[in-house]
Amino acid sequence: MKLINDDLIASLVEEIGQEKFNANLYLFIAGLLKNKGFDNLAKKFLDQHSEETEHSLIIFNLLTDMNAPVIIPEVGTIDVSFGSIVDVAVAYLDREILTTQSLDEIKKLAIDTNNPVVEERMREMIKLQQKEYEEATTFMDRAELCGSNWFNVLLWDLGEK
Repeated sequence: MKLINDDLIASLVEEIGQEKFNANLYLFIAGLLKNKGFDNLAKKFLDQHSEETEHSLIIFNLLTDMNAPVIIPEVGTIDVSFGSIVDVAVAYLDREILTTQSLDEIKKLAIDTNNPVVEERMREMIKLQQKEYEEATTFMDRAELCGSNWFNVLLWDLGEK
């Protein structure tokens, strides 16, 4: 007996890839910030990297718990140019918005295919997005205050201890 249909499996596998992309993007941003001497802000993105990795594992466990085949999508190279801290903030917030939309689409597919287990797990993950939004919008607010002035970012970084 099959516990999950193929379309739902494909959507969950794709989401693993998106969560891994998010993790890698945040690791890339952490490296960028650390190389500029913003160690405290870099730590925030290292923490985000860990959270996104955990999210991919939640989906992995969901698939294996339902005895579904697991495919781990390849994640491309992250090499983005950020001219300012606002560019970083935009990338951060955009990824969190896209992630929420993707989780909601999977939830809707779970409802359509009558899979309450996946539906409930997606609801739980969407609830986690509230914290992600709060962190990303706060980061955006502070980045906008700094503008393109990296000295202001240094002051922000020093205050993050």
